[in-house]
Amino acid sequence: MSEESVVEDNVAAYCAKCKVSLAHTIVAMDGDRPTRVTCSTCGSTHPFKHPADAPKTRTPRAKKGEATAASIAALWESRVATAKGKEHVYTMVTKYGIGDIVLHEQFGKGVVLKLSTKKCHVLFEDKERLMASGN
Repeated sequence: MSEESVVEDNVAAYCAKCKVSLAHTIVAMDGDRPTRVTCSTCGSTHPFKHPADAPKTRTPRAKKGEATAASIAALWESRVATAKGKEHVYTMVTKYGIGDIVLHEQFGKGVVLKLSTKKCHVLFEDKERLMASGN
């Protein structure tokens, strides 16, 4: 920031309302440092926050008990290899049994793990899904 900045000059600052660094107009200064600015995009007036001090984007943490993709793929491979049930093309009205192989047009090959009323839990290569069934 140059020392020649004065009130009503434009400056880059982080806007908490827009959630990005944008052009702002200086409203108040403390010596040679802006203290309050107005966003040129949304019009909100807020304390000056340098673009380098903007909040960092957070990556969500894995939930407890959530398996990794590699472990799901390994479990899927072992379940498909040991499956002793029939092989079915998936439909919502077919009755499935535990261990049956389901061929789904979008998700691929899966193995029935659990049965519920009118539903079944099927393990596909990427994750377990709750699917409609005739059970």
